[in-house]
Amino acid sequence: MSRKSNPFRLGLFIIIGMLLFVSVLAILGAGKIFERSVKMETYLNESVNGLEVGSPIKFRGVKIGTVSHIGFVTDHYVDLGHSALRYVYLLGDLNHKMFKTKEGRDLVAALKREVDRGLRARPVSLGLTGQLFLEIDYVDPAKNPPLEITWKPKHLYVPSAPSMMSRVESAVASISDTLEDINKANIADAIEDVREVAQNLSTFLKNADTGEISKHLTGTLDEAEKFITRINQLLAAPEVDNLMPDVAVAARNMRMVMESSSGDIVAAMKDIRKASASAKNVTGGMEEYLSGPKGKQTLADLSKTLNNISEASDRIKGAAARFESTLSRVNMTVAGQQGNIEAILDNVRRLMENLRELSSEAKQYPAGVLFGDPPKKGSSGE
Repeated sequence: MSRKSNPFRLGLFIIIGMLLFVSVLAILGAGKIFERSVKMETYLNESVNGLEVGSPIKFRGVKIGTVSHIGFVTDHYVDLGHSALRYVYLLGDLNHKMFKTKEGRDLVAALKREVDRGLRARPVSLGLTGQLFLEIDYVDPAKNPPLEITWKPKHLYVPSAPSMMSRVESAVASISDTLEDINKANIADAIEDVREVAQNLSTFLKNADTGEISKHLTGTLDEAEKFITRINQLLAAPEVDNLMPDVAVAARNMRMVMESSSGDIVAAMKDIRKASASAKNVTGGMEEYLSGPKGKQTLADLSKTLNNISEASDRIKGAAARFESTLSRVNMTVAGQQGNIEAILDNVRRLMENLRELSSEAKQYPAGVLFGDPPKKGSSGE
C-alpha cells in the first residue's frame, strides 16, 4: 500500500526550488543589471540586413559593446513629410570598462579629432553566414565623408562609412551602367568606320606618287632648315647684343615710372571706383524713384505735358497760317486802293499846309481871324 503524499512538504519543496532558481538568476544577471554603459549612435545609408539587436560592436577587433536598438532617423529626429533623409538609426551600448583604459579615455575626450582622422562605424560580415557586426575603425576621411545631418545627436556620435558589400554593389552597378552605355554606343559601327578610314588611307598611299610626295616633304624640310638658320644668324648678330641692354634699360625705366606713379594710379583707381559707386547709387535711386508711385505719376504728368505742348504747337501753326492769310489779304487790299490812298494822303498834306497858314495868321492877327478881315494899312502921314 503506497504512502500518502504530504501536501505541505510538496508545497515547501516547490517554494524552495523557486527561490533557488530566482537566486541563481539574480546572481548571474546582477552584473548586467548594475553594469553601467555608454550610449553611442550612428546612421547608415544602406541596408542593414543581417545586423540585429544584440550584435557585437567592435573597436579594431576588440568587442566594446552591443547593438541595443535599430530603427529610422525619422522616428527620432526628422519629420517624414518634411525631410528626404531616410537613414537607418543604430543605437549601441558600449561597455563602461572599456573607457577606463587609456585608449578609451583618449577616444572619448578627443572624439571630434578622431572623427576628422577617419574614425567611422560600418557593418562588417562575420563570414559566409550573413551575420553582421558593427565595426569602429579608421578609414580614409576624404573617401568616406560623414553623412549629412540636420540635427544634434543626443548620444555619443560616430559617423558611418559604407560597408564592403555596399561598395561591391556600387561597383557592380557602375560596371553595369558602363557596359550598357558601351552597348548603346554601337561599338561595331565605330570599328567599321575606323577600318574604312584605314582602307581609304591605304588606297591613297598605293595610288599616290610616293616619290613626288617625298620630294615635297624634303623641300619643306629644307625650307624649314633655312628659316631656322636665318633666325640663328639674326640672333648671333652684334646689333642684337647691343639692343638687349637698351631693352633692359627701357624696361627698368618703365618699372621706375610705374613704381613712382603707383600711388597716383591707385588714387585714380579709387576715385574711379568712388565715381562708379556714386553713379550706381544715382542710377539705383533714379530707378527706385521711377519704379515708385511718385515716379510713375511724374512720368504720366510728363506725358500729358508733352501732349499739351504738341497740341499748342499745332494751334500756333494754325494761327500763324491764319495771320499769314490775313497779311496777304491786307496786301491785296492796299495794292487795289493804292490810288485812293495817295489822293487821301495828298489832301491830308494840303490840309496840314492850310492849318499851318491859319495858325500863322492867328498868331499875327487874332482879331481878324475871329471877327473879319485884318485892318488895311494907313498912309505914312496918318
